[in-house]
Amino acid sequence: MTTNEIRTKFLSFFKSKNHSIIASDSLVPKDDPTVLFTTAGMQQFKPQFLGHIDGFTRAATCQKCLRTDDLDVVGKTDFHHTFFEMLGNFSFGDYFKKEAIHWAWEFLTRELSLPEDKLWVSVYQEDEEAYSIWVNEILIPKERIVKLGDKSNFWPSNARLNGPNGPCGPCSEIFYDYGVNPNCPKGKDCDPDCSCGRFSEVWNLVFTQFNRKDGGVLEPLPAKNIDTGMGLERLAAVVQGVRSNYETDNFAAILKVIKDSFGAEGANATESEYRIIADHIRAVTIGIADGVTPSNEGRGYVIRKLIVDTTNIIYQSQVTKPLAHTFVGVVVSTMKEAYPELETAEKDIVEIIKRVEESVFNLIQEKMPELMSEFSKFEGGIDYTAAAQRLGKLMFFYKDTHGLPSELIHQMIKENHSILHEMYEQAVKVEGRLMEEQKNRSRAGSKMTGEVYANQDSGLKLPKTDFLGYSQLKSEAIVLNIMPTVDGSGIALDRTPFYAESGGQVGDTGHLIGPNGKMRVLDTRKINDIYIHYGVIEGEIKEGDKVQAAVDEPRRQAIKRNHTATHLLQAALRETLGTHIKQQGSLVEEGRLRFDFTHPKGIKPDEIQKIENRLNEFIHRADPVTTEILALEEARKKGALAFFAEKYGQTVRVVSIGDYSREFCGGTHVSSTGDIEAMKIVSEGSVAQGIRRIEALTGKQAVDDFLKKKSQEAAAIEQAQRMKEEEKLKQNAYFETVKSSVDEMIAAGENIKGSSLIIRSLENIDIALLRKLSDLLKQKVKSGVFILGAKGTEDASMILTVTDDLVARGIKANELMGQIAPLMDGSGGGKPQLAQAGSKQPQKLDGALAQAREIIKGII
Repeated sequence: MTTNEIRTKFLSFFKSKNHSIIASDSLVPKDDPTVLFTTAGMQQFKPQFLGHIDGFTRAATCQKCLRTDDLDVVGKTDFHHTFFEMLGNFSFGDYFKKEAIHWAWEFLTRELSLPEDKLWVSVYQEDEEAYSIWVNEILIPKERIVKLGDKSNFWPSNARLNGPNGPCGPCSEIFYDYGVNPNCPKGKDCDPDCSCGRFSEVWNLVFTQFNRKDGGVLEPLPAKNIDTGMGLERLAAVVQGVRSNYETDNFAAILKVIKDSFGAEGANATESEYRIIADHIRAVTIGIADGVTPSNEGRGYVIRKLIVDTTNIIYQSQVTKPLAHTFVGVVVSTMKEAYPELETAEKDIVEIIKRVEESVFNLIQEKMPELMSEFSKFEGGIDYTAAAQRLGKLMFFYKDTHGLPSELIHQMIKENHSILHEMYEQAVKVEGRLMEEQKNRSRAGSKMTGEVYANQDSGLKLPKTDFLGYSQLKSEAIVLNIMPTVDGSGIALDRTPFYAESGGQVGDTGHLIGPNGKMRVLDTRKINDIYIHYGVIEGEIKEGDKVQAAVDEPRRQAIKRNHTATHLLQAALRETLGTHIKQQGSLVEEGRLRFDFTHPKGIKPDEIQKIENRLNEFIHRADPVTTEILALEEARKKGALAFFAEKYGQTVRVVSIGDYSREFCGGTHVSSTGDIEAMKIVSEGSVAQGIRRIEALTGKQAVDDFLKKKSQEAAAIEQAQRMKEEEKLKQNAYFETVKSSVDEMIAAGENIKGSSLIIRSLENIDIALLRKLSDLLKQKVKSGVFILGAKGTEDASMILTVTDDLVARGIKANELMGQIAPLMDGSGGGKPQLAQAGSKQPQKLDGALAQAREIIKGII
């Protein structure tokens, strides 16, 4: 049975048990700042687990997940991965332990035909209910059931004792027994709590029945939930009769392509390294397809690191060119049945990975010689403790600042620098400490707590707000809740015309007016579909009051214009640059719009103009903007574009414009493109590797004001350039006049022991011309010191030149200037042959030159 068949069989089985089959969420979790990536199947159902039921109480998924906790052992064990798929079935206050256990057993033994005598079970030591179901209903022998404690069989692990607070409960795990491990010290007494490898954890059934409170108090939940998770790769290994996930059909296909490619390059790697490449290329392919672009921070950093680590293995295997991007095709072919979007994105994924690979190869070739040079500065007879500190900092710097892989740096030391071997271990500790300090600084500034339900429960037990804002901007509403905030209050209503910030569109502003008070609404946001109106209350508003809710109409109209314009912009970009363009983020405000999108390079001015022309064509056509509610799959089949970071339900709102734009969107829009009036792109640039950003304005008045301002700026720049050119011509003419008096300057100079001392003050000449004049003097006078000063209305400049013969005698321009510049309250510097200085006291220039004459005469 193939991995794809197992996935399909699981979802079909639970569909037969009346579960809603929910598509995998993106690897990028929406509205969840606690984690970088989706790490478990239950993650997209946090609102349901917290009581916000919407449409179904039973669900099953195959969820794309990415974890980096075990990165150090990926490829070294048989079952650790970064990217993996998690099968799961869930109940939100519907069924509980009995059904979860029976269905898990039925699926494994009947649908997959796993031998019953190969399956073991663990239960929480205090969970007699689950134990009884296994023994008395499933009839599993007691000798194949183990009772374990809080660390192994309570979820989250040790939560009862150590927290965090929130939903939790016991769990029961199902294990597959591969047979006695002859190397296990326990022998036949080995059980699933042993880590010898005999038992493979197949399925974890979590019974979320408590709410943990301070002090470890477990309060029964009014609605008990089921949350199960089963790694598809590990299950495939069991079903396919292999010990390692890397031997399953999907991984075997990827590994074959990798090994064949290495062989074609005459290169070789270890089995562990091949596995790392196979794992990482899967993670990178899925990650980029889900909209994560390699970068130097956050999610992008993780994806980039996986590419860099893969490229480093390839480089160290003596492959001389980027290779990782060539493995994307086999990943797509093995995964496209479940995730057909991979096929569409394949070309872009290849290009993005290749660019990172090329940058890594270029970096290594540029920085390795530089680092080798740094290493060569360590010599014998040094203080090894101090040197180890310096070496550790150097290793960290080249990894952190320049991005050289640690493994490559360490290998260089081991292979090429014997003098560093004695301090190597200590230096590695220094490097590790610096890396940990950096991670701690990053965590301190991050919202990512890792706690499962952190920031999820607002404490509001309120019904979903009825949003009226698509069709009306005013309504009556009932106040359901008032909460204090830092700057005022937040009010929840039963219904509202106010749009809450979502999908890049900012929240509405306006007024709430009650019988005894009012609120100026400054922002609107939502928590689990409960709309909160933020502002300051004047007078009194209380729960139960009937209020008049009114949105600021001109502001909303401007926002609608800008939101529809982002849809037009995406259509124009895809038409002009290619269908690889995908939205990566947006900001829709009253006064502007911002649109981020995938594109590998800068956009040329003529392309910008072409895009802008197309946008205004769309606007002048006055095409109708229509909306419809469709089933998710129907919308996708119609070609509607989805933004990767948004979470969509089983039905979606689709906004269509003409025959050129169709997008999933919950935002507010104008009814016709003609309402936008005009559109102007005001900037375009890069925000991350492979991500571009366009900012634009809409509305005739805004565009006219912008064009007028740009015209004024252009005129001002032109005038400044003209004045600069006129000044240059004036200076050149003045220089020609001064140039003709060079011989007179030389004749007027003093002869001091065979060397000329020439000092002259000039009016309204810039420092560049002073330097040219000084060069003329040097060409004509073989030995001497020349000081030329220039006086303006607000400042003064000075150039001091010393001929080479006097420099050889120890007379240096920079040292002389150090004595002379303070005489005019100035400062300066330079080299032995030439120095310059400036001052804001032009009236002191002549006195400084007079004193300079005496100083130099004394020195010569």
